[in-house]
Amino acid sequence: MHQTLRWLATHANFPAARLPARAETLLLIATAAEQEQVALQRSPRFLVERNNVAGDSSLKAYTMNRSLAHYVCNNAQKT
Repeated sequence: MHQTLRWLATHANFPAARLPARAETLLLIATAAEQEQVALQRSPRFLVERNNVAGDSSLKAYTMNRSLAHYVCNNAQKT
């Protein structure tokens, strides 16, 4: 977006003078499409591959032991 505004200021004397409405619309659509393309090309930051087999099995065993503890206690309040 900054490049578009800089181009408008340099070549079209923006904001003192403006392009025709259709030309501005076309330019803004092209800028939005370019930004969307750049966003799609970036790798997502939330996808993290984990390869921690020992940690996963430890967590699974911990969860299993906690569920067994509740079963052995036979807590009637908990249904």
